[in-house]
Amino acid sequence: FAGSTIAPNWKLIWRTWAPLRIRVFAWLASQDRCWSAARLARHGLPHDARCIFCAQVLATLDHLLVQCPFSRTIWHEILAWCRLPLPPPGTDDCFLEWWADSSRRVLAALRKGLASLVLLTVWSIWRHRNACIFDHMHPSTMLLLQVIKDAARAWASAGAKDIANFMPPY
Repeated sequence: FAGSTIAPNWKLIWRTWAPLRIRVFAWLASQDRCWSAARLARHGLPHDARCIFCAQVLATLDHLLVQCPFSRTIWHEILAWCRLPLPPPGTDDCFLEWWADSSRRVLAALRKGLASLVLLTVWSIWRHRNACIFDHMHPSTMLLLQVIKDAARAWASAGAKDIANFMPPY
């Protein structure tokens, strides 16, 4: 990994409170190994041509996790809920670059909590996307926001004190 763009990002993923399955998902996502529509297309497999959330473009991982208007709304609301003075991802942002930049912008004491929150959010967006595709659920920012907030509170109750540091009280 020396000299590669992935090398610094392993700490973002692996040094967090998130459950192993979520860290594995994030690692696979960082390697572009999750089965997004773009990856299915590259392998010649059947896929929907447009993003399940916005129906505007081919769903790359970066699009699904940070660039899509649906996902950007989720990020804006979650960052506001946690009172984190970070800009939400933009339409051209790469997920890992945005996360690394955001991590540098917060106090060192908040970085592990931010990492847990970021992993929880991308995992939740991915699962919501899967529910929309495989269970024919309709995309819902309200539902997804509640899922993320409830899970963050559960993680804090289970001992993730770093994520609890910036969560608002009930």
